[in-house]
Amino acid sequence: MIHGKWHAEGSAAQQDASLNTKDGFYELLTKEGHCYKGKIADLKISDRLGNVERNITFDDGSIFASPHNDTIDRLLQKPSSVGSFIHRIESHMGWVVVGIFVTALFMFGFYKWGVPWASEKIAHALPRKTNELIALNTLKFLDKYLLSDSKLKEAQKEQIRSRFFKSLVPLGSTAKSNNYKLHFRNWPGIPNALALPSGDIILTDKFVELCQNQDEMDSVILHEIGHVERRHSLQTLIEGTFITVSVMLIVGDINFLGDMGVGLGSILVSTAYSRRHESEADEFAFKKMLRAKIDPSSFATIMGRITKHVEGLSLEHKKKTKKSKNAKSEKTKTAKTAKTDEASFWDYLSSHPQTSERIRLANQYSACFKKGLTTCQIAIAE
Repeated sequence: MIHGKWHAEGSAAQQDASLNTKDGFYELLTKEGHCYKGKIADLKISDRLGNVERNITFDDGSIFASPHNDTIDRLLQKPSSVGSFIHRIESHMGWVVVGIFVTALFMFGFYKWGVPWASEKIAHALPRKTNELIALNTLKFLDKYLLSDSKLKEAQKEQIRSRFFKSLVPLGSTAKSNNYKLHFRNWPGIPNALALPSGDIILTDKFVELCQNQDEMDSVILHEIGHVERRHSLQTLIEGTFITVSVMLIVGDINFLGDMGVGLGSILVSTAYSRRHESEADEFAFKKMLRAKIDPSSFATIMGRITKHVEGLSLEHKKKTKKSKNAKSEKTKTAKTAKTDEASFWDYLSSHPQTSERIRLANQYSACFKKGLTTCQIAIAE
């Protein structure tokens, strides 16, 4: 006998009831005297899921509900294969542990390889309008919080732009679709170059100052073009907002991506690209330099000079930090913001690949250049 509750179709009122079985037939008796009889084979029995209450539906739509799952399986002889399988797993701690491990392994694999792979596909599938929307808001964010007007002479900026469009942009395979632009900004003391997904490339005054010749500047600009070509900034942004971007891409609404320009601006100044992205951009630059007859050692030289400059800034930053710990704890909001921005820059630098490794690879490509080669097969570690 199986005890439970019975209610008529479309009614929430329940009655105590009992279900008896014998030789393939059933008989249901309710508290108010309702009686149902028939073949067990004609009953519709819901699948078992752990110890969740089961529903047994009769021909007239009325339902008998009971939590006695083991008795139902035994007397009605209609265990669900799927439900029983789940129940068996839930009933054995060993299988529970295995299930947790498999789930954790799947999630790790998904975020380690699945999300980057999908982000790359999505980044290349997004239209040019998306790149422009994000880049516009990113540039506004950077100009508002970090950058100011360049102090370089107009003649110098025009000379760099002329070289950029005549000699470097044509080396990119997607020059037409990316609509490259070169911007100059002042970020006091910070030598940097930033690439936005639309093809907008920003050079800081200090970076231009540290470049002692055109080849050094070209090598870094080609590196940034590599980021644009491979859509690294979009990939990084999408990885951080994977689910939202995926859904919006499916439904076709991409206008919201313009608001993500602020997010990309924060990413560019606080976390940088992944080491794989940096290595890919390096490789792009080195290969293009061989084609343009530029010695890749120029990249090694400027990277070494930038590193030396940054190390000096880092030492100065540490001294300031040490002094601030001994000062009064009360700070103004502006001071806190400045400190956060400065700390973000050190995070940015720390997440780049080892400078020594990048210099070593540049020198390997330089060896190919000195042999007069226009191609050089070198494996770059991720």
